[in-house]
Amino acid sequence: MKVRSLAALVAVGLLTACGRGTTRVETRTFALRYLDASEVRRLLDPYVDTERPAAKGQLSVGSGTVTVRETADNLERIGRVLAEYDRPQPSVRLTFKVIRADGATRADPSIADVEAALHSLFRFAGYALVAEGVMTGSPASQSEQTLSGEGGPYGLRATIFTVNGRGDSATVQIRVQLTAPRGGAFETTVGVPVGRTAVLGNVTGGSPNSAMILTVRPDLVAN
Repeated sequence: MKVRSLAALVAVGLLTACGRGTTRVETRTFALRYLDASEVRRLLDPYVDTERPAAKGQLSVGSGTVTVRETADNLERIGRVLAEYDRPQPSVRLTFKVIRADGATRADPSIADVEAALHSLFRFAGYALVAEGVMTGSPASQSEQTLSGEGGPYGLRATIFTVNGRGDSATVQIRVQLTAPRGGAFETTVGVPVGRTAVLGNVTGGSPNSAMILTVRPDLVAN
């Protein structure tokens, strides 16, 4: 009798140990309001273990929903990620300035926020604002504008890709193309912190000793 009882206890112990080593997964469906399929996969893939031997994680995106098969802990993490990112995307205001770089020595107060950076990047004696434009859009949007001013008109095209981060710590990923009648064109893709002015590039100015420099400052606009 004692031998059978001992054997039963050992069997129960082994089953309990096996239970502890088994990964338990659950399936949960989350409603989506703003994120599209590619954004959801990019956000959630790190939390779904599709290589787990005994209980592989799975992710399926439907129309307005995402269904995930994962451990309870990971499902809780996924819920928190979606709560943070499945929100309306902020509008972005892009302020562009075309600045003439030449031999002028008088400081232009309208470009005071970027003049020091210009002097560190280029070897011109002075700088002056010749054209300015503002575009407002949301992630995955594109805008075009013609800027009038000295040496123009300038053709400006901007694509807003993403806004990474939130508030003052956000960075806006954009692609910008500038064309000028006298100096060709340039195109660049950059990430610019919100509230900061970035020097994007330059085209030839109206004279051999001058250049037209494009800057941009992104700001978030409350919806």
